Amino acid sequence: VLIFSWDGTVSLMNTDTSQTVYCFCTPPSHAVAPPWQPVFTVDSVNCCLLLRGDEHQQADEFVQRKATQSTIFLFDFNSYPLKEAFPKKPDFPLKPLQELQWTERCNIFLHDRFHLLPERHQVLLEMEEQEYWDGLQAQAAAMDNERDKVKGEKK
Repeated sequence: VLIFSWDGTVSLMNTDTSQTVYCFCTPPSHAVAPPWQPVFTVDSVNCCLLLRGDEHQQADEFVQRKATQSTIFLFDFNSYPLKEAFPKKPDFPLKPLQELQWTERCNIFLHDRFHLLPERHQVLLEMEEQEYWDGLQAQAAAMDNERDKVKGEKK
């Protein structure tokens, strides 16, 4: 999570550990846009943070020009030790189901069932459709029998 603070600092926090991993700082001549309107983007393809920094204004400069000079700062995630801050979850060797606790077994079972759901849904639809047609045919046959019975009584 990127955290924009009132003092203009930008921090990156690991939400798993709730620890600040890194602080991104602009040069002293620039301030980060206000935290209620930060201007930034994270490029997941190039693994970088683009952050707008506004140039500090002197009191007399502010009177002369109202436009603020902004600069886009690029922070390349590959040049920071971020990979150590976000370690991959270890891949544990698979245990036989008999060695797992009941909750783990149930979770695996439910996970497998969930992934088979589309196939099972299709089978159920086909079954329901066949049962529906069988029911319609039985109802049509019953109506034919009733009609034949009524015709027989009229003769």
